[in-house]
Amino acid sequence: MKAKRAVIQIAGIDIDAFQKDGEYFLSQSQVAEVVEMHKYSTTRFIEELRKNEDYTGHKNEGVNDFKALPSKHYTGHILEVEANGKGKRGSSRVIAIPPKLASLFWSYQARKGNDRALALVCACVEEALERRLDKAFELVKTEEVYDRRLAANFQQMCSKLSWDEIRGLTESVHGMFQGWCNGNCANAGIIHNRITKAVCGKTAAELREGELVTGNSKIGLNHIEDKQVLMMVAQVKLKISSYRTGTVDQRIERAIKDITV
Repeated sequence: MKAKRAVIQIAGIDIDAFQKDGEYFLSQSQVAEVVEMHKYSTTRFIEELRKNEDYTGHKNEGVNDFKALPSKHYTGHILEVEANGKGKRGSSRVIAIPPKLASLFWSYQARKGNDRALALVCACVEEALERRLDKAFELVKTEEVYDRRLAANFQQMCSKLSWDEIRGLTESVHGMFQGWCNGNCANAGIIHNRITKAVCGKTAAELREGELVTGNSKIGLNHIEDKQVLMMVAQVKLKISSYRTGTVDQRIERAIKDITV
C-alpha cells in the first residue's frame, strides 16, 4: 500500500506529511530545513542515536541525552507515495520520519543552541497548551486561527535573534553549503556571489566596500547590517541543495520565492 501525502503548516511553514498503515510521517529533509539545517543533518542525528542505544543515563551534551524512543523508531522510512492528481511536485519515493523523531531532532537542535529550533519548539508547546486551555474553557477556534497564532509566535521569537546569533547561523550553514558544492563539482565562491547578488544586489567584493558591522573585514557578510537579509542568505544556501532539478540561478530564484511567499 502506498502512503498518502498532504501538506501541513507548522509555524507558517509548509511541510510534506504522509500517512501509511495508520501511522504519520514527516519529510526527513524538511524537518531539518525548517530549523535552517542541512537535510543530511537528520540522517547524522539518527545514526548517532543508533550508536548510543546502550546509553546508561550519564549527563553530557551528546545526542544520547535525548534517548527517549524505542530503537525501532531510530530510522527513516522510504515510502512509496500515491500520486495526488493535482500536479504537485514531489517524488514518488520519499524518506520520512515519525513525528516523535522529528520533535526529538528539533529539541536536540534547540539544546545545541539553534535559536530557530528553540523558537519552533516553544511556539509548538505554546499552541499545545492553548488548545488544551481552549478545550477546558469550551472556547472554539478554527484551525486557521491556531495556524496564524503559531506562525506569528514563531516569527516573533526568530526576530529577537541578535546579529551575532544570525551570523553564527550563516557560518554553520556555509560549511554545509560548501559540502554540497564540492559534492556537485561546483565552485562555492561563485555560487555564494550569485546568492548575495540575488538577495541584496551585491557580490562579496561589493559588500566589502560597505561599512563593517563586526569581525573580519575581508568577509562580505560581515558588512550586511540588515538581519533579515543575512538570514535570507543562509536560507537560500540551504534550500538550493534541497531541489532536485534546475540550474544554480533557477534554484536561487526558486529559493527566494519559497522563502518570501
